[in-house]
Amino acid sequence: MTVVSSEPYCAQTHHGRMTRCDGPDPDATRRVALDRSLAELSPVVFASLPRADQRRKGLMYLRGLLGARGRKSVRNIAAFLGDQVNDQGLHHFINDSTWEWAPMREALGRYLARRLPPQACVLHPMVIPKSGTHSVGVARTFSWERGQSVTAQQVIGVWGVSAHATSPLNWWLHLPSQWTRGAPGDDDPSWPERRAGQPTPEDSMVSAYLETAARLRLPECPVTLNAEPLDGIRVVSKLSAAGLRHITRIAQDTWLLPHDPALPGWGERPLQAGQIAQLAKLGRKRVALIPSGSADPAELVAAIRVRLPVVLDSGDRGQDHGDFLLLGIGRGGPRWPEELWLTDMTTVDLTALLRLVALSHRVEQSGMPRAERVGIRDFVGRSFAGWHRHATLASIAHAATELADHHLAA
Repeated sequence: MTVVSSEPYCAQTHHGRMTRCDGPDPDATRRVALDRSLAELSPVVFASLPRADQRRKGLMYLRGLLGARGRKSVRNIAAFLGDQVNDQGLHHFINDSTWEWAPMREALGRYLARRLPPQACVLHPMVIPKSGTHSVGVARTFSWERGQSVTAQQVIGVWGVSAHATSPLNWWLHLPSQWTRGAPGDDDPSWPERRAGQPTPEDSMVSAYLETAARLRLPECPVTLNAEPLDGIRVVSKLSAAGLRHITRIAQDTWLLPHDPALPGWGERPLQAGQIAQLAKLGRKRVALIPSGSADPAELVAAIRVRLPVVLDSGDRGQDHGDFLLLGIGRGGPRWPEELWLTDMTTVDLTALLRLVALSHRVEQSGMPRAERVGIRDFVGRSFAGWHRHATLASIAHAATELADHHLAA
């Protein structure tokens, strides 16, 4: 269904009549590209909806997410759509209807993995602050993203990222203990978040990826994430135990065991990751200037072989996962290293590893702002299924904007 003409009238005369533009109206051209994207996606994502009225409401909701101003609440979306739908019917469609969101999200993820093949899967935590505790998953909790206690929902996004696309493939809503015991209207124990019980943030990050990779049958690609506010050793241990290639941002004070003969005293005792990088820089060993690929100064990169310290307080920590590569990255100033990354890909070229780091940054720089514009943070309600229905449709809206960019570029 097309909502704009491909030959827009975009200027008014003093009589109020519309006249043809001398050139294409950028806004109208963009809307045409979005319509083309929705026409491409709709048969894929709505195939699991058995009823025509459900498919119609799904498409209307997508148009509201893409077009409504301000928060993408049911009320605002209904107001934007006008007579096409009423807010009570739209509220029922999201919160109380019987349609399943999982097949729709899986269809979207599989399609995007083929249409916009990811070069990396990025795990990205998201905190959604709430003023009260009535929304699903909300609790007063320590935020692993903000580093402080907040009243909020905590969500993990699994993103497929390449140099040309940043697409959310799945969302994992962290459920505090009061929600895993059951919530009004949501008693289905099959949801992966419920099956996980009361996991740690580190467990949730890894479980979210494994669940997504299995459901979507994702092509093998490296996993990257920012574990700086988390227990980095626990995350890395779990990723390695699962047999995943990964590169993980860690905190400066993460304890590691140097395993590089180029460093004095290597292998004798654990040191903090920041100290290890500084030793490499001072000794001018394992340090290289890597072009940034832009007008910015070259990156000063230190690469040091390390091992995980053996700390027998969990099943994964006590295992020997072999050598890792610690990367200290920055512009070389007094605050170097600005970032520390730990990877099990010890034989991969440094330039390729820096490309993976850049892909991880794309989620924060462009992926999340786009997701927020289509309402990923805006659901209000106690329904777990309702939250996931809204998040699934927001992911489709996000994909439509990305595909529209590709149509316009072509």
